[in-house]
Amino acid sequence: MARLLKDIDGFCILPFIHLSTRTDGRMQICCTANSSSTKEEQYIGCNRKDDGSFVELHKDRPEDNWNTNYMKKLRVDMLQGNRPNVCRKCYKEEESGYRSKRIWENDLWAKQLDYNQIVDKVNADGSMPYGIHYIDMKLGNKCNLACVMCNPSDSSLWIPDWNKLKKSGISSQVDSQTYWNKNEAGAYNWYRKSETYWESLKENIDQLYSVYIIGGEPTVNPEFKKFLRDCVETDNAGHIDLRFNTNGQLLDEELKELYTHFKSVTLHLSMDGTHDRYTYIRYPGTWQDQLDSLHWHDQLSTNVKVEIDCTAMALNAWHLPDFIIWKINQKFKNITVYPNFGGMIGLHILWQPSMLSVQVLPKALKEEILVRYDNVIKWANTHHQPREGKGVNNNNRLKAVANHMMSEDKSDQWPSAIEYLDKMDSIRNTNWRTTFPELARHE
Repeated sequence: MARLLKDIDGFCILPFIHLSTRTDGRMQICCTANSSSTKEEQYIGCNRKDDGSFVELHKDRPEDNWNTNYMKKLRVDMLQGNRPNVCRKCYKEEESGYRSKRIWENDLWAKQLDYNQIVDKVNADGSMPYGIHYIDMKLGNKCNLACVMCNPSDSSLWIPDWNKLKKSGISSQVDSQTYWNKNEAGAYNWYRKSETYWESLKENIDQLYSVYIIGGEPTVNPEFKKFLRDCVETDNAGHIDLRFNTNGQLLDEELKELYTHFKSVTLHLSMDGTHDRYTYIRYPGTWQDQLDSLHWHDQLSTNVKVEIDCTAMALNAWHLPDFIIWKINQKFKNITVYPNFGGMIGLHILWQPSMLSVQVLPKALKEEILVRYDNVIKWANTHHQPREGKGVNNNNRLKAVANHMMSEDKSDQWPSAIEYLDKMDSIRNTNWRTTFPELARHE
């Protein structure tokens, strides 16, 4: 029956088992729903009280807001086979052949939970007892990098450059896509202000199967390490699958030891290219530091799985085949080692800012990219022998990126991308034309 529920059109298990937070402490459905927010439509996927105000976890208990009208309607819609508009990002990705968060979360949790038992507790109006098995915590925006596609909401290091960008005379098109509400700034310490959130978490920690932590950059946040210590000291780490995103720049020996106590650790190492391309995108990181980080992470304990996660965007779309070949040739023993090609690098599609989406690239450049993708798949089939006899075409996210790129022509935004990159070069003393000559050819 779990399979039948999982396969209901539009259904996702997360609103029934999951607590997620934004970097400013607002309670949300999940990180994917909220990441499609725009200046015109802000805070997509954020839970709302019945008076229309947001649920803010620095002061509101999650238990008290588990059955808002917003959450109840979402659950009813999903059980009826409807597709809630707030979840449109997953549905759009699936149309491109991409294995969305909705699909892989459904598959993952169907192996661990009896969906029947969970859904049987849902009342006709969508209300249900509070019982979370999965927490997604965003511990503010403190970060030690300022990636070119990021923003101050997710990186504190971005704030000085954002202020310079806004004073640089940018067009209204670029201005609208580099939006940040400064009034949110004081909310990024929500997890330090909230006693109710941590009390609620302690009360339910014995029921948790999975904890996913994002930032900012979690490893530079003292609360990240404190939470891990608390899990270990209360003997709860052994039943928790810990996942977190990291840029990998901080190599902390105490964290390495703490990881060994958890049931499993999946470390998503964010990396969007190699050599100078890495340095440009993951500013102000350096390629040498990243190489050192990769070798350090390749030596972690056996309960730790390290995945390279790449955000596919206009800047690196052409370069992805080179990145894949580089990764395969490294022969890492513990970094993204999977039986099929899709696991060589985890690919995620950039949605915001849309001017850096793969969809904005000129048609001629897109055609070049399609040829390169086809060639690297053929190369991998010939030179790389996956485990378990599975071919590289299985679950191939590279094809999904190509499908997404070709599904819509947003090349009218290409001039905005060029303007944005020029402005960032003047602020950071970088040079996108030198770093990405294939893009410069199509100005």
